[in-house]
Amino acid sequence: MPDRAAILQSFAELRDSLVLLKENRSTYIRTHDALAAHDKLAALLQKFENAGSQSADSASPPPKDERVIDQCLHMISLLFLTVGRNNEAPAMYTPCVITKRLLDHLTESGNYSAKDVQSVPETLQKYNAIIETDPELSNLLILARVRQRLESCYEAVKPLQTRLSKISPTLYPVYEKLVSLRRMIKAAEARRKFSPSEVEDYLYKIREIDATKQNGKFVGDDGTTPSEGQDEVQALMERAYQMAEEAQQRHGQIDPSLKDKAEILYGIKSRLERLELTQAWSLREADLYEVIDTLFTLDDERKDGKFIGSDGSAPTEGQSILLYLIRRSYAHIYTLLNSSEPVSEALTPIFNQLQTVQRCLKEVQKYGIQHPRELYPYSMKLASIDNMRVDGKWMVGDDIPEGQGRVASLLAECYEICQELRSKDFDEDHPPPVY
Repeated sequence: MPDRAAILQSFAELRDSLVLLKENRSTYIRTHDALAAHDKLAALLQKFENAGSQSADSASPPPKDERVIDQCLHMISLLFLTVGRNNEAPAMYTPCVITKRLLDHLTESGNYSAKDVQSVPETLQKYNAIIETDPELSNLLILARVRQRLESCYEAVKPLQTRLSKISPTLYPVYEKLVSLRRMIKAAEARRKFSPSEVEDYLYKIREIDATKQNGKFVGDDGTTPSEGQDEVQALMERAYQMAEEAQQRHGQIDPSLKDKAEILYGIKSRLERLELTQAWSLREADLYEVIDTLFTLDDERKDGKFIGSDGSAPTEGQSILLYLIRRSYAHIYTLLNSSEPVSEALTPIFNQLQTVQRCLKEVQKYGIQHPRELYPYSMKLASIDNMRVDGKWMVGDDIPEGQGRVASLLAECYEICQELRSKDFDEDHPPPVY
């Protein structure tokens, strides 16, 4: 019977093969590739469980052993998202893990508002619905690990909700302003070119809020001084003062021993920001693997919440900047994953074209047309996309990529808008106004 070390080596080989698969740009990732990888992972997980259960003296594997299994699960999750199988349990592994990381960082920072938290339970419900309605395709061991990650998210969001519930609704606007100011201070400090005047402006606004207190109490938007939440808002204000003063003292300086980590995080954040702007045209979920793995490595290397420099020390200068960069990166990934469409990358070019046509038609619908012939370009484009189907399917060679229903639905919606516009009566003597 192979020992755990040999099985872990097999996990590493699987991970490396999947990385090579995603890096092959000569062809798109097929559903078959994702399902075959899923089955290989399931078989390895079973061997790993059996090897552990047959040794009475064996303890739970240390986290470093689990790391390679986690990497394989992330690759499978991202492959499922890439091929458009978003509504299956394996695809939910990475979104759950990223959500948990975000929640952990919100807890660590203590700086969050209802806007940050209120959408999370709904997102988790969406994940849960996908996991619980998963077809029998998914292996039970993989499902168990996905469920475990989801449960950890539910547990992590509870204390955040509890803290927010202690703040009076009338006092909440003050609390939210301070949360926003703290974030703006951090963003200003993390810019490559530090602006002291920008931080001074934020400090002035904090003082303005401080000056509105009556008898040492914050005033709610109804003019009262509610008792619920005073301590929380006061603590937030004191931290905001401290952060602004520290930012003014450090002027965005990063200790030389942390420079390498900072450059990596600046690069990741910049790349993710570009992806958010061009997501529909350039996002390939599998390509997020290296970014996610790098973030996790940097995050997990912290000791007592501090990043360790190249000389083994944990310098003060630059810690808050690195934390801001890593947290923003997690937030960008969270947005990208939750915006992912259930369409294979093979169909993404067609899907993107249809989305563009749809947006244009909605603008035309909004302002009106003077003559049906104005719809000809849109009709011709829709017809050309429609004519690409073979037996009702968009094919790539002999393969039928995932997302057929989503693309067909979007095409039908575009046709419907065109038909509505054509069916309107046009008065040649009194055409609609031109905007």
